[in-house]
Amino acid sequence: MIKIIDNFFKEEDLIKIQNFATTQACYTPQFFENTKGKNKENYFGDRYYLDSNPELLNKFIKQAELKFKINIKKINNTSGIDQRNLDHFKPHIDYPSTINIMTMLKGINSITNGTVFYDKDNDKYDLNVGFKENRAILFPSNHYHSQYASDIPNMKRFTATLFILDYEEL
Repeated sequence: MIKIIDNFFKEEDLIKIQNFATTQACYTPQFFENTKGKNKENYFGDRYYLDSNPELLNKFIKQAELKFKINIKKINNTSGIDQRNLDHFKPHIDYPSTINIMTMLKGINSITNGTVFYDKDNDKYDLNVGFKENRAILFPSNHYHSQYASDIPNMKRFTATLFILDYEEL
């Protein structure tokens, strides 16, 4: 179950969030859990934790509930805005959440700037969702995925992800 919605936020809300993400958010380097050492192989990007800004977090939750017709009961406190350099594939799953809602905030609209989903054996592409500002993707957290790796040097993007622990469909 992968659902894609374009025009996730109203235009004026998107502009405010993009401005916050690119000029005000204070990011922290992030590394994959259960790895040995903080090095380039284990680094996946920089994150601003949304629980640092309850108003912004609430805006993401309310919009996700409205657009995907769900009631979010509990989210993981690691939900946040990510700034990533797209120089590598890092297939992974997101535990302990149940579903993710990733919103593409700022970046070059391109198929080679999006998110890649893998088949159940994690050995080949299953689906590639191109990057488009204001696009949101709902997907199971146990579905292997990765940012698309680009050969364009220093290509960056900003996304926000809600890691949802408990929800119900409406």
